[in-house]
Amino acid sequence: MASYEFADRTDMKELFNLQRSAFESEAEMIGSRDIPALKESYEHFCEDFDNWTVLIMRDVSGRITGAVRFRKTDDHIDIGRLMVAQEHRNKGIATGLMYAVEEVSEAGTFELFTSSKSYTNIKLYEKLGYRAFMEKPGPEDYSFIFMRKTVQR
Repeated sequence: MASYEFADRTDMKELFNLQRSAFESEAEMIGSRDIPALKESYEHFCEDFDNWTVLIMRDVSGRITGAVRFRKTDDHIDIGRLMVAQEHRNKGIATGLMYAVEEVSEAGTFELFTSSKSYTNIKLYEKLGYRAFMEKPGPEDYSFIFMRKTVQR
């Protein structure tokens, strides 16, 4: 597995650009650009950065190829905005980042949500042991699937 590192404020512009490009494919998959990651301004992204821990993976040139953010909420870890540069997909980066969150957080329960039309994301999360526990209506003709994984420590 590739190694990860913690992002810092010097990575924000590159992370924001990765977010914009990575979530374009999500918009295509669900048929809507009504996605928070695409609607977020750079200013809001910067304001929200310190509310999360962000793990990143880089290629040999130092460019960020993938990222995921997480934070402790109540009795679990919230995971958000798992993203991989399109040219680096299907190489284990997303899987590695998800396992890294488990490793560094040392928590027992992890939660995330995704669009009901994000078939490839749902498949990945299920492969990693996540199971749907709730569904909420979305803004258009899709819903949000909330998924949870519990690990024994």
